[in-house]
Amino acid sequence: MKKKFLLVYLLLPVLLFITCDKQPSLQSYFVEKLEDPSFLIVNIPFQLENIFSENLTQEELKAVSNIGKLNLLVYRPKENQVQLLKQELKTVEQLLENKRYQNLFEFKAFDKGQGSFLFEGETDQIEEGIVFVSIPGSGFGLLRILGTDINPLVLSKLIKKIDPNLLEKEIADTRSGLSSLL
Repeated sequence: MKKKFLLVYLLLPVLLFITCDKQPSLQSYFVEKLEDPSFLIVNIPFQLENIFSENLTQEELKAVSNIGKLNLLVYRPKENQVQLLKQELKTVEQLLENKRYQNLFEFKAFDKGQGSFLFEGETDQIEEGIVFVSIPGSGFGLLRILGTDINPLVLSKLIKKIDPNLLEKEIADTRSGLSSLL
């Protein structure tokens, strides 16, 4: 009996080491770029209900309440950083090709760029939504939407209801509130 216990005790750390996922993740990419001045990274702390141009349905309000956190990463290279942009884009695209992310839809953005909406989780209960927008030669942006039991179809409807002017106002209000604390 003691030998079996000893064998299990010795094999458990090996098993845990083997099963740990050592692959790079989108979250680790965000953390890695926090100190890089070429990247803008924002944890969006404002009330989501304030950025929509239309009244929300009960289903949409439930989706908004299930969103726990939004993380935004923007990379806009300087003129002499074209090669770095290509490297960063390749890194992000490799991260998004991970089997855990499912592609919900592709879209055109700002008449020059393209994007995609991906998610992790079940088709009716996502844990992480990702909006990726890339403008060739100009940069890219990633928005991580973290929460529980969010319906991706409802989330895609919500994205279409965002009023850019209200979003800009909310960001400005948040900035002025943060700067008054400093």
